[in-house]
Amino acid sequence: MPKKTINLAELDNETQEIKEAIAFYAAHTVLPIHFTAAERDRHYLTLEQAGYLERIS
Repeated sequence: MPKKTINLAELDNETQEIKEAIAFYAAHTVLPIHFTAAERDRHYLTLEQAGYLERIS
C-alpha cells in the first residue's frame, strides 16, 4: 500500500478516528507523555489501515 501524507488543511475531511490517531501520534512525537501499549497499538493500527504509516513488523 502506498504511503499517504497528512495535509493538516484537509484534516476536517478525515474521520474522528483518524483525527484522534493523528493527534496521538503528534503528541507522542513531541511530548514526554505516558501511554499504554494498547493505546499506541490502537492508534498506530488506525494510521496503518488508512495508509499513513507502514507496518513495523
